[in-house]
Amino acid sequence: MKTQISTLLPKNIHQEEVVAQECEDLFFSLPKENGWLAPYLYKYQGFWHPVRHLQGIIACQRHFDAWDSDVFLITTHKSGTTWLKAILFTLMNRMQYPIAQDHLVLNKNPHCSKYY
Repeated sequence: MKTQISTLLPKNIHQEEVVAQECEDLFFSLPKENGWLAPYLYKYQGFWHPVRHLQGIIACQRHFDAWDSDVFLITTHKSGTTWLKAILFTLMNRMQYPIAQDHLVLNKNPHCSKYY
């Protein structure tokens, strides 16, 4: 007997908006184990995911088109993300902002929207 995936989601999310029928069918075909942060984890493409993450992954794979100029900076929290963001900006814009005492990185906060 199939368990409704929508029952694993928070009550304030509408089933029609979140779980497409094709995703729900996919969930039932995936290996499933008891989770520690979510009721169940599903193995998809070699990794274990809770339902909420898996829905985002599938949506991204189907709808996201990366450009050649896209850069992804992916880190865990408290691992130097702000520092890496500043270095990445400097490397990518070294022709526009040559090394100088008044370099943009020295004068602007990396969280500032004008930074990049």
